[in-house]
This record gives sequence, C-alpha cells and structure tokens, in this order.
Amino acid sequence: MNTTWYRSVTVGVDGSEESLVALDWAARTADAHDTRLTVVSTYATPPEPGPGTSRLVEDARTQAHDALRVAMDRLDGRRPGNRTVQTVALPGTAAHVLAQLSRSSDLVVVARRRLGAFDRALLGSTSSVLAAHTTGAVAVVPEGASGGAPARIRMGAGRSEEPELWTTAFTEAVARGCPLEVLHATGSDPITDAALRRDPSADSWQGVVATAVAGRAARWSARYPGVTCTTTNPPGDAVAALLDGLTPDDLVVVGGNSHWTLTGRLLRSVSGALLRSAPCPVLVVHTHAARQTASDTGTAPESATPPPSPGARRPANLTIAPLHAGNWP
Repeated sequence: MNTTWYRSVTVGVDGSEESLVALDWAARTADAHDTRLTVVSTYATPPEPGPGTSRLVEDARTQAHDALRVAMDRLDGRRPGNRTVQTVALPGTAAHVLAQLSRSSDLVVVARRRLGAFDRALLGSTSSVLAAHTTGAVAVVPEGASGGAPARIRMGAGRSEEPELWTTAFTEAVARGCPLEVLHATGSDPITDAALRRDPSADSWQGVVATAVAGRAARWSARYPGVTCTTTNPPGDAVAALLDGLTPDDLVVVGGNSHWTLTGRLLRSVSGALLRSAPCPVLVVHTHAARQTASDTGTAPESATPPPSPGARRPANLTIAPLHAGNWP
C-alpha cells in the first residue's frame, strides 16, 4: 500500500521558536513520506501605495528572508525526504497566502500560536482560519509537541465512513510506525447525553454504534495489516473523549468541513476545540459527504490516496504555516 501521498511538504516560518517547531515537524513529515520540503515565509504589503510604503515592503521582505535563513540554520544541512530544501518568500498575510496554497496542497500544517482566552474567542488565529477555509487537510502543531515519532495516533471517527479520514489515519500510522486508536464518542453534548440516559434503547443503540465502528476499523485494518488498530466508544462529549489522556507524544486525526471561522467557534466544532487545546499535533481532514459511499456499501475505497474534492484538481503540496502570522477574523 502506497503511503507517500504527500507530494511535497511546505512549511511557513517567521523566525520564531514556535514556527521552528513546526519546521521540525515538517522535516520529519517529509522524511516519513519520502517527499520534498519547501520552506515559505510571508510578508505583509499595504493595500494601496503611499509615501514610505516601498521602504516598509522592502523591510518586510528582508525580515521574511531573514526568517528563511534562520530556518535553514535550524535544519543545519539536513535533506528532509532525501531532497534539496527549497525556500521562497511570498507577499501577503500568512492566512491568506496559505489558504490559497491549500487549493493545490495535500495538507496545510500550522503551528499553534499562544493566545489568551479573549483573543481565541473573538479573533481566532492563523491556524483556525486555515482549518476553517482550506479545501484540503490542516495540521496544527503546538509549541510543546514531541520532537520524535508519535507514540500513537488517535482518530476521531464520525458517523459515516469518511474515506479521506480513514485513509489519512492509517497512512500516517504506517508512515510513522505507531499504533492507531479509533475513537467514536456516543454523545455530543449535555442535552444529547441526558436524552440518551432517559432512552431505554440507548444501550442497544450505543452497541450498534460500537459494532459499526469496529466493523469499519476491521475493514481498514485488512487493507493495512501492519497497523495495530484498536477501537473505543466512550460516552459523552467527543472533544473531552479525544483530549482525555493525550500527551505531546501523540497525533490526533479528525474530520472536518470548511466553514466560516466564527461559525465554527459558535458551534464549538470538535476540530476547532481540539486545535485550541490539544497538547499534540492535530490533523484535520476535510471530508466530502458526496463521496461518503463506503459506509453504505460496506467497503473501503480502492485507492489509498485521499480523493480530490469534486471539480478540484489533485492536491500537490503539504503546507505548514508560521505560528506568529497574526490573528485574522
């Protein structure tokens, strides 16, 4: 089974220590998938020219190139993926540039910026903007993430088959050489949990869910026999269940759908909550309901490569964004 579906890894840096942690993660990902690493730094440009703007742009461009030099010093001559590292400085905000790049990227990976609770609630961050608006997958790497291979991958299973999600989780387990834990929480919020407790058929319904998730895991395990896969079906909130017992040595893989960032925060999306709180990298795989047919047929998709969205061309790059790229609504 082919596990090198990332065509390249692109990491955004701004010279900060947090973004260099993302660089380290990107380099390891390039090694794991035997693919190219591209290091990108962005710089702001004024919306309209005016007195002194050319000097401001030049200063910003210089800072971007300085960030690239810091990144190359960090790599210290390494050749991630056994290829020459490419560097590029691009104009624009990190969130906008990387969201545009996601149209032709397999994965956008961003470092998580430290924000206060007020900032997180009202402004969001580059990572939350990208998770909400990119067309492909997004990985968010917190500053304290482990520097080595993950000890385990925990996948949050949804109600449908979500072939992109399952493929990504198993592909990463193969590439990283670690076990996979598939988790499906049987409740989503206090109201739902209370209703289930009052429903005399709740136990049988939860049993059906557990059986369905275990069946999917068994089918996917048959396609990836080298992966040690276990399933759990804890009751209660999905976010709490996914966060329970996580360490910086783990990797979480969850599904998601593109939405306005504010909508995601108001609805308390599972992926959004994990991006803000998980101590380990979180990989959000945008799934496409129109192609969710495997759960109906009881079969896994034929290809180990996540299929492109309808009407979109095949993603080409894996992109990692800088941590300190600013806050965006």
